Amino acid sequence: MVGMDITRVSHDRLSDKIVNQIINMIREGSLKPGDKLPNETILSEQFGVSRGILREALTRLQSQGYIRRKPKDGTYIQDDAQNKLMNESVDELLKKATYSDLLDFRETLELKMIERVIERAGDEEIEELFDVLGVADNEEIQHNMDHYFHYKLAQASRNIFFMNFIDTYYDLISEIANRSHRDQERRNQIAEEHLAIATAIANRDKAAARKAVLHHMRMVDKKIESMK
Repeated sequence: MVGMDITRVSHDRLSDKIVNQIINMIREGSLKPGDKLPNETILSEQFGVSRGILREALTRLQSQGYIRRKPKDGTYIQDDAQNKLMNESVDELLKKATYSDLLDFRETLELKMIERVIERAGDEEIEELFDVLGVADNEEIQHNMDHYFHYKLAQASRNIFFMNFIDTYYDLISEIANRSHRDQERRNQIAEEHLAIATAIANRDKAAARKAVLHHMRMVDKKIESMK
């Protein structure tokens, strides 16, 4: 059983305060993956709350993936709790970023991503990129197709962080992207730009793929600037 520096909680939403305190202890390293927490009686006394409030907090922590509870054994910090916190910290930073920040970061990431696709992906994986090309009839479908194409690129790179970023990025820019995709001419251009990227990757040509990605990012940036 680990030693824990616990502060008694007070005021409303006591279960929230317990959740936040335990998450902070995981973040700071005083609670480590695999650590076993004290039993509910001891833990509720240390926090200064009823067992009902403690159980509510533990249930939330379990549903969020920070702890696991073993019947007749006890409560443990999940093995991947630190990784989960790191991913959530990245998500928070992205939410605070400007669109320009996101686009700069995405450009840098995708240039590295297409190199990894060329190095790691099999011919079948690359061929699948061509299956998601095309021009949609409306902005929402185009946005989804755009998202899926870049997600398939990230998937083919075999890097889970690339995949997570693409999902987060497209969630954050959905409103802006849908406005951009209302233009039929722009939708046609997007299809051509994606085709150029996929073709360069299929040819295993890093220089051409890099050029195609940079052109695509410049066109995205140009369209956003025209909407301001």
